[in-house]
Amino acid sequence: MDEDMQHAFANPIRIYEVDEGLRMFIGPDRSARLLEVGVVEGDIAPVIVHAMPARPKFLR
Repeated sequence: MDEDMQHAFANPIRIYEVDEGLRMFIGPDRSARLLEVGVVEGDIAPVIVHAMPARPKFLR
């Protein structure tokens, strides 16, 4: 699953500002299924804090 999250993060089709400091990346996993990946800025690099199949509200 880690590689799928990273693939979706690296290849977004949409990016939403969900909350202050939290961005939701919508992108495909390695099998082309759309995931939502929540990312916050870490001290050194972005940190994935959430990942699951993309919900309809992010696919509109």
